Amino acid sequence: MTHTEIIETLRARLSIPGGRHLYGVLGPYRLLNAFANQLAKAKASDGTPFPKAISVNRGILDTIPDDDFRQLVNDEAKRPEPTAAHVAAAFEQFVRSQLAGKSLVVLRDFELVFAYHLELNLLRTLAADQDRLLLLLPGRRERGATLLFPDSDHGSYTLPTNLIAENNLWELKN
Repeated sequence: MTHTEIIETLRARLSIPGGRHLYGVLGPYRLLNAFANQLAKAKASDGTPFPKAISVNRGILDTIPDDDFRQLVNDEAKRPEPTAAHVAAAFEQFVRSQLAGKSLVVLRDFELVFAYHLELNLLRTLAADQDRLLLLLPGRRERGATLLFPDSDHGSYTLPTNLIAENNLWELKN
């Protein structure tokens, strides 16, 4: 789909007052960046501008106090589980704080989420009624699955099939 088609579809979906409101846009980084810029210039159906995309990586890192972060880095090789749990807690705290009082939050830069294999159902649970999430995900659809980071040297990830409804997940094309 084109940027304009996705924005128009998103406008229509956001006008529905209740229900699950978790949306996703797939594409290579270059197209996701261009889409984020175009979305920030567009207006929602009520005339308000769409929000700028927020980095999940930055949000997680900003949520973890510096002293805790240093300790996590020092201990991670010996004990990776506590580090992953700490990152998961920071991710949840960050997402909840972003949703507070906002109708739509656009999230990008999910590398830490996938590097630590964090649970994504949190996003589906929180994105309901007036709390709406749009995820900008580096990936593509392939053989009936949604692959994230498909060109990574460290392997790709498969987006859980029940996370985002099929009609709420769009792929940017060149």
